[in-house]
Amino acid sequence: MTVRRSLQTDGKFRALVENTPDTVVVADDSNKIIFSNNKIFSTFGYQPEEVLNQPLTLLLPPAYRDIYEVEFSRFIKNYKNRGYNPISEVPGCCKDGSIFPAEISLSVWHEENHMFSSVIIRDVSERKKYEENLESEREFLKGILDSAEDIIIGCDENGVVNFHNESARTKQLISSFKSSHLNSPEKWLKAERIYQPDGITLLRLEELPLYRALKGENVKNQELIIRLANNRNYLLIANGRQIVCKEGIVKGAVIVLHDITTLRENTNSIIEKNQQLLQTFNDLKDAERKLIEANNLLELRVNKRTQELTAKNQKLNYYNEALQKANIDLDNFIHIASHDLKVPIVNMEALLKILHQVVSNESEDALDIIDKLEISVGRMKKSIQAISEVAKVQKQIEYQSEIVDLTELLVEITESIAEQIKAENVQLEYDFSEVPAIRFSYINLKSILYNLITNAIKYKAPDRDPHIIISTHVQPDGFILHVRDNGLGIDLEKNGAKLFTMFSRLHDHVEGSGIGLYIIKRIIENADGTIEVSSQLGVGSTFTVCLKD
Repeated sequence: MTVRRSLQTDGKFRALVENTPDTVVVADDSNKIIFSNNKIFSTFGYQPEEVLNQPLTLLLPPAYRDIYEVEFSRFIKNYKNRGYNPISEVPGCCKDGSIFPAEISLSVWHEENHMFSSVIIRDVSERKKYEENLESEREFLKGILDSAEDIIIGCDENGVVNFHNESARTKQLISSFKSSHLNSPEKWLKAERIYQPDGITLLRLEELPLYRALKGENVKNQELIIRLANNRNYLLIANGRQIVCKEGIVKGAVIVLHDITTLRENTNSIIEKNQQLLQTFNDLKDAERKLIEANNLLELRVNKRTQELTAKNQKLNYYNEALQKANIDLDNFIHIASHDLKVPIVNMEALLKILHQVVSNESEDALDIIDKLEISVGRMKKSIQAISEVAKVQKQIEYQSEIVDLTELLVEITESIAEQIKAENVQLEYDFSEVPAIRFSYINLKSILYNLITNAIKYKAPDRDPHIIISTHVQPDGFILHVRDNGLGIDLEKNGAKLFTMFSRLHDHVEGSGIGLYIIKRIIENADGTIEVSSQLGVGSTFTVCLKD
């Protein structure tokens, strides 16, 4: 086509379009691109030859192409009568699919009985960013001014009020909130009733702080009163100045009004209260004198009381030392007694066995007496052993802590009472998934678990097999050990207070020394732990042991 060749070869035309900062494309009457300058590469990423014979809408995002195909055709059709405005802003689509804002300018001409359209495309991304930043800064500045408690009012160089912050609107200091009503300084006086600090004398135009600032005065701490339509007065302090741009041109003025109404209203009250405070001060001085006298008297009494308490404390320390010595003597006595009694008990057991062999089987009464003696000796032996155990706990013997695997410990305990577990058909469950191992005294932890498990078996319910569930749980400063059974249960209201006391037994149908729970409680408390029990008669009991890491 002649037009296409002329566009490609016309030196003046190419010099013109290649030196423009915008992308220039020319399309024929079917909206096919027949020419593009080299700027299309930096704008869209296409080489000029890549877009030749491509539809003009190639430069638009796919979603917009059908719409703008119609728009372009409508513009070309109506270009003569200007009955349709050309599209001024469209999204551009690069070769890589990225989209940017663009402005286009369309023109149409006829040549060789064909219609051609030229499109000048400008990437306005940077301008958009600048406009967005400018708008963001404007909103930020407006937010700062609106957040100010002081009233801020501004006008342009002609005296038209064109800005007032939220505080001015809240206090209703701008008539009808419309700056169009305040389009000249002369109307300021009509819009607002502005007075001297006396509240009687109206301010003249040249005395208004905004007018003074507009005329170039530096307004400093000018007091005035504004009276609203509801006759409410605001006592304000005004500061303001002229707004001048870098070129020295006056752009307007701004004033800041600080509300001192409440402060001034309270002045008389403050003076009166100062007088009251002075009287109160005098009263306090008199009260202070009396207080000093009372304090001196109190100090004498305190010194006397302190001397009495010191004497009592010394006596208490004496008794405490004596008690500690007595406890040591008692522990030594228990240890010696339990040790010295073991030999006679062993001898008595041996003598009873010999006596049992010597006495004829025909002497039933004698054999019965021997059996009862053996039972009594066995009980005495257990009591001596229990006293020895209590003595160890009382001395708070500390065993070395170590990492104890709970599963291995439980296996060791169950193996030691395997016959008892089998005989009573005990069902034992455990879950150590949360705390599989802990740092504690192996001997002490074994004693705790052993006593709780054997107690659960001994005090089983007569109508069901023992079912014991043992579990561990993590807590913020340590762990919790739960031992739950389905045994007889405990009447805590009746027996809760004596449950952990020494030699306390709640049931007589099974043998026991009554010191098991006492011992484990002492072990747990010596380790800064706690033990609690919840129980229901006929249902079972749950012992909860809390130990620290």
